[in-house]
Amino acid sequence: MKKIVCLALTLVLMLSLTACNTNNLAEYKKALEKTEQITRGQTQVEFSSNVDINTEGMSAETIRELDYYKDMKGSFNVAFDEEAKKSIFRSYINFGGLGFDYDLYFNNGEIIMKLPVAGKYMRMNEVNNSSAIEESKLNGEIISESTMKAISEKWVELMNEENVFRGKDIILTTPDGEVKTSEYSITLSSQQIKSLFSDTVDSISKDTNLKQLYEEYRSKENKKSFEDVIKLLRDNAENYSVENFKYVALVDIDGYIVSEDIEFHIKAEDKSLIIREADYKLNVKNWDINREQVFDFPVLNDKNSIKADNAKEIPDVMKSLFDKE
Repeated sequence: MKKIVCLALTLVLMLSLTACNTNNLAEYKKALEKTEQITRGQTQVEFSSNVDINTEGMSAETIRELDYYKDMKGSFNVAFDEEAKKSIFRSYINFGGLGFDYDLYFNNGEIIMKLPVAGKYMRMNEVNNSSAIEESKLNGEIISESTMKAISEKWVELMNEENVFRGKDIILTTPDGEVKTSEYSITLSSQQIKSLFSDTVDSISKDTNLKQLYEEYRSKENKKSFEDVIKLLRDNAENYSVENFKYVALVDIDGYIVSEDIEFHIKAEDKSLIIREADYKLNVKNWDINREQVFDFPVLNDKNSIKADNAKEIPDVMKSLFDKE
């Protein structure tokens, strides 16, 4: 009788654990779907990378240029209202100790950039007298919504119940105040990451938004076409392994993901490759979810702005952003 009771209890425990795992995955998917439906709010993204570069056989000038990319970090804050087609990006990027910030303003089809270094504004719709940036083509998007949706679907599809673990409840401090959240940790194998990377490259290779922008604004020195870059990404995928992948999402009581932490390490299988190893970290926070946003758009005048067709007004360090072949 004792054996039967022990067996029954063991089966109940196993079933409970299985159900718990299944619920963890389902709960995370539900939170992800709800978060993707946010149309108004604010987001902050912070990132950093540390890269070990193989400089063997390189000239001193090339090594000096690559040094800027060994340690990179940056952040951007965005306030957005998708229905009103308005958003403001405030960004900061630091390359090897050299930092600059820039702002982008999207106002129902008009796009204005506050230039780094110059500190003046430029209407991006007028750059190079080009019609490449139009509401129909960009509309505030670099990568199209359909591409992002496809990547998100692949992300969810590759996960199994054992990949998702619900941890402790955490009080998160946000601009909205203290928020009670539930922690969801996701661990993935190197093979799962490679599969996601491959699917992501397939998705972006079909993105006409991204292709048109890349071709329009690549510099004179950059001879690689969009297709060349896609091929390079695919060719290099098998040359690297992904280690120590960690993803932690915090979900608030309303079911929205309000914080995400991602970190991983990549390692070259062939030490002769330019990038031997690299560490990446990314943090994303969401707040002010689906609340009305206040946008402070700049009013341009002759003193605070630069005409796109007046290249002499653009500092030398900025010209490469707008040069065309």
